[in-house]
Amino acid sequence: MADLIFWRHAEAEDVSASGKDTDRALTKRGRKDAARMAKWLSEHLPAVTVVLCSPAQRCQETAAALSALNQAPVKVEDFLSVDSSVEHIAKELASKYCTKTVLIVGHQPNIGLMIVKLLGMHQTAGVVKKGSVWWLRQRVAGNDATYYVHSVKQPDS
Repeated sequence: MADLIFWRHAEAEDVSASGKDTDRALTKRGRKDAARMAKWLSEHLPAVTVVLCSPAQRCQETAAALSALNQAPVKVEDFLSVDSSVEHIAKELASKYCTKTVLIVGHQPNIGLMIVKLLGMHQTAGVVKKGSVWWLRQRVAGNDATYYVHSVKQPDS
């Protein structure tokens, strides 16, 4: 992958009308933060970025803010669901999207754990604020690929 960009869904309601976690919608603040981050992303993303999204409503609403600005297609992927694992996400990304710049709209703790893993850190957790974007860039030297932090942007910055 050229770049991996992680966008944690914006602030969501505590409980959905259905009671299902996956049905939680963005709050008013969440919609505002998603729009702010979508504007920044639309100004900086390469045109050929693949946008992947968790099936959870709050992630789809977050991704929709970007799609509304730049008409980027959003592909909903079950492997990004709330109950997925970092190992499963990494395997799917490597097998389907290994040569592409990918924007992932997803959840904690998996976004934080993916970042920690890709940066070669030994922590057991990584904190990513709601609505924020972590942009990792790949550096290839010979047969070795490593990632470094290219940018971190938060809705209130």
